[in-house]
Amino acid sequence: MAWGLVGLALGLPWLMGALWVRGGWRGAAAGVWPLALGYGYVLGLLVLTLLLRAQAAMGFPLNLIGPMLMLALAALAGGWWVWRRTRYAGGGEPAASGWREQPVWQRVLFALLLAWLGWRLAGLAQEIWWRPLYPWDAWTTWTVRPRVWSELRTLAPFVDPQSWLADTTGSVYTIEAWTYPYAVPLLALWPTLAFGAWNETAANLPWFGAALALGFGFYGQARLWGASALTALVFAWLLLSLPVLDTHVALAGYADLWMAVVFSLAAIAFFQWLRDGDRRQGLLALLLALACPLVKLEGTVWLVMFVPALLMVRLRGRPLWTLAGLGVVLGLVWWSVGGVAFSLPGLGEFRLTPQLFQAPYLGQFRLGYRGTWEPVLKNFFALANWHLLWYLALAAAVTAVPGIRAERWRRVMAVFVASCLLLLFVLFFLTDAQRWAEQYTSINRVFLHFVPVLLFWIVTVFVSPAPAVDRGRSTAGEHLSV
Repeated sequence: MAWGLVGLALGLPWLMGALWVRGGWRGAAAGVWPLALGYGYVLGLLVLTLLLRAQAAMGFPLNLIGPMLMLALAALAGGWWVWRRTRYAGGGEPAASGWREQPVWQRVLFALLLAWLGWRLAGLAQEIWWRPLYPWDAWTTWTVRPRVWSELRTLAPFVDPQSWLADTTGSVYTIEAWTYPYAVPLLALWPTLAFGAWNETAANLPWFGAALALGFGFYGQARLWGASALTALVFAWLLLSLPVLDTHVALAGYADLWMAVVFSLAAIAFFQWLRDGDRRQGLLALLLALACPLVKLEGTVWLVMFVPALLMVRLRGRPLWTLAGLGVVLGLVWWSVGGVAFSLPGLGEFRLTPQLFQAPYLGQFRLGYRGTWEPVLKNFFALANWHLLWYLALAAAVTAVPGIRAERWRRVMAVFVASCLLLLFVLFFLTDAQRWAEQYTSINRVFLHFVPVLLFWIVTVFVSPAPAVDRGRSTAGEHLSV
């Protein structure tokens, strides 16, 4: 009975989210349902975390009834929306279009690859089911709060150590990472509320769903881009077989998998919007991009990565070059005056000098070039963490040059990818975070946030985009087509 409730607790927000995403498309274009399943899982669970916070804010004890009722009503409304939108739909490429016309060897290879991927995911599911909570950051940071909340049935506050020592009521708690966002701890909490007590297997199950969501969302978007079923599955297999990603599924509890899923699905939808101005893709990108800071503190930094590309979308010609020149001038002024420092009310001090970067919640980093390339190159090209991904990325970078020169939307996508890579270069070569690479610790975790985006960009390089069918079109695609 308890595990049935856990399944219902995880399945209902997934169903709700999938129905609402699916309702955005009238036709049954290839890839729409996988996209809906992938994006729907993430959006549904993010909505769930907001419902839990609202339940606690209204003074009610944490339980299933309120959120489940709201989710059920939303799922019913979503089902009606899908029925209404698809009842008389006549346009769009059917999902099974051309499948029977595919060569037999392609269909056989598709089935074999799907079985291989299913076998791998089954192994990861067994790891989650059998293994107790294991990762260091999980049981020191991310699952401390849900364990306390599960026992108390309330969102007991976590404060800084000084406030905890000064408290005489015994109603507050502390951990070193007390400022971290609530979304991931709430995701671990929710299935334990359904189970009826704290259970590490139940708490870890959403991580397996996150991997499924990433696979479904990636495959669906690749199909909508124009990839054949086999090609889309090959790239989804490449993604879901990455050792670093699989480790974060099997050893559930870190927030990095969630950061990768939320940011990557946002960026992939953004790429689709850049191509043809599809408002539905733009809305998906907006919702998930704004959710990035709810997952990890560095989600705010990943959110900022959309800014350069958006500026390039809205500006072109003289205004764009004027803005770039103004940025150079401001950079020179900043350097000449020795940097800037100011306090943000309620947050803390922000400081950016040629020697130091400090931001509230993100921490303090000493600046200066640290040219130790060996651990970075070894991580990407010698060790088995990423298979052959980075060799494929180098080939894609060379292949992409003609398309970048010919089509503006490809240039904007390249700016987005380059902005992310520049951010990671600054982090690991211009700050004291270099030691994370030298010690082979956080470098792979941080790059994991960006890798699914990079792989989808590789898809766009090697797969020609299909004409958009049944799209909610804005004018963005028209502006970027010249």
